[in-house]
Amino acid sequence: VYRQTEQGYEGWNEGEEKEPLYTLEVMDFKTLAEPSQQIENKANEIQSGFKLDSDPLMRLGLFQCADGDHLLIVIHHLVIDGVSWRILIEDLSRAYEQLSQEEPIQLPQKTGSFQLWAEKIHLYADSEAIKQELEYWNEIEQAVYKPLPKDDRQDYALEKDSEEITVEWTAAETEQLLKQANRAYKTEINDLLLNALGMSIHQWTGVDKVLINLEGHGREQI
Repeated sequence: VYRQTEQGYEGWNEGEEKEPLYTLEVMDFKTLAEPSQQIENKANEIQSGFKLDSDPLMRLGLFQCADGDHLLIVIHHLVIDGVSWRILIEDLSRAYEQLSQEEPIQLPQKTGSFQLWAEKIHLYADSEAIKQELEYWNEIEQAVYKPLPKDDRQDYALEKDSEEITVEWTAAETEQLLKQANRAYKTEINDLLLNALGMSIHQWTGVDKVLINLEGHGREQI
């Protein structure tokens, strides 16, 4: 929870003893032929109903409809980020599949603590493997990378000025990308997408080196 103090807002972890840890509302929409509007209204209500100083920051809604049940999980962004969501959904999906096959729930090992991660990164940075690569990474760091060209220089960027372009592939094209295109060089989907991005930037700007930040959910080996 987050409470206002003389020093400003402070976060408190109240521990597992705090009840309830989450709220769950069950709604029966089975008699409605088209319940989408009712679901949207209730979902908006669940998402906007957090009280940071007292309520649990996780709220669930179960919508029972004629075509089956639909679960909404809402967790405040102060508690979870986009990368952590992937871990949570991965675990929930695995547990659901195991239960549906009448198997005991067996989740993967928890990810490393922040302290352990920091220690391992420190050891890895001082390892022989990295020392052998040091010259290469120094060259990368000192290389001159051109910024992407702009038609008009702006001192600030606003969300309202942004634009989205959506391209939708056919089922056949998606199947080809995910299951066939990687066979030639035993690549993964990330390799193909990064190459496509690099080729596009090169065709657009002529730049043959570009820095791209990637993130992972932390379950891969270091």
